[in-house]
Amino acid sequence: MTDFFVSFLNPLAPYFMQRFSVGVKEIALLITSVSFFSSIFQIVFGMIASKLESLKRGLLVSMLLTIGAMAFVGFSPNLSVLLLLFLAAFFGNSAFHPIGAVMARGSSPYFLSIFVAAGTLGTALGPIFVTQYVSRYSFERMWIVSLVAAIVFSFLYLREPERVNASRVNDGLSFKENLQGLRKIGILWFIVTVRTLIISLSNTYGPIIASKRNLPLVFGGLLLSLGVGLGVATTLLGTWMSERFGNHITNVVSFSGMAMGVLILSFPTSPVGLIVGYLLVNGCGYLTMSTNVAHAQQLMPENAALASSTVMGFAWACGVALRYLLILPLGESITAQLVVLFVVSMLMVPISLLKVRNSKTSLVGRGTV
Repeated sequence: MTDFFVSFLNPLAPYFMQRFSVGVKEIALLITSVSFFSSIFQIVFGMIASKLESLKRGLLVSMLLTIGAMAFVGFSPNLSVLLLLFLAAFFGNSAFHPIGAVMARGSSPYFLSIFVAAGTLGTALGPIFVTQYVSRYSFERMWIVSLVAAIVFSFLYLREPERVNASRVNDGLSFKENLQGLRKIGILWFIVTVRTLIISLSNTYGPIIASKRNLPLVFGGLLLSLGVGLGVATTLLGTWMSERFGNHITNVVSFSGMAMGVLILSFPTSPVGLIVGYLLVNGCGYLTMSTNVAHAQQLMPENAALASSTVMGFAWACGVALRYLLILPLGESITAQLVVLFVVSMLMVPISLLKVRNSKTSLVGRGTV
């Protein structure tokens, strides 16, 4: 549900460009800023989560922030207010992820992958839903969607009992000890950072590319939904691959596939070609969406919430920050930025072969770490 809401921003980029009379560069910078500033704080939220007596109450606050902000986003009178409301929604989403990742841990590596796959499903459904909704109804009626979501969430929250993973999980480590532990997952952080750059920038430009080729707004939403929808399956496939071949091999396959995808997108192609390119970028990108998190938790069992937030939110923020290095100098040239992404993807293939400690071990959860 939380990933469903924050997936509205990218597919509505063409709509916001028209509504607020801004260009590609401005809307790309807005999307980048929202994603960066909310994600950079996820490492802080991870530290906070490790101090919470009840993760379930933290989940409540984070979800209400996201749903509440999205209830008012349709009434944005200008781009600045739109930015602030989406920031609030994304902050709630950012706070949710380290909490959810710890609560999802268990004796099987598939527990965490199911949690990630559920978020991926929400991300896949959001674009096609919101483009259809805005095309059929007015954007101002977004509060109705938030109201329904609030009712559903309240029902689920009240029925969900307290579980062992919803209690405090920190072992009393100091701030300095936590930072020293982060060195164990440095390579994983770098891999996820670069993967984020490739996926997020490709998804930012997907609906814009479709719009520039005179395809309807709904096609842009469909494009993202199909790509991320495939990620639901490849998230689980990636867990199987990591169990069988090792997490480093899974990362190699991931970057190789993403390289082919952005290469297809960098050339003028048919609508079918656009779909194929985005299926490759997202399908291959999501192969390691849960395995890198599980691997990080395994390397930092003393503070799984901090490990999760580092290779999810903080790495995502760093990857989003790298987008500025492409957007600012290359401006309106989407093709040039995609070519750079292809080169970066190919360079990451040999880097991914660097084995992180225990990369061949079973990616188990909290119950057997």
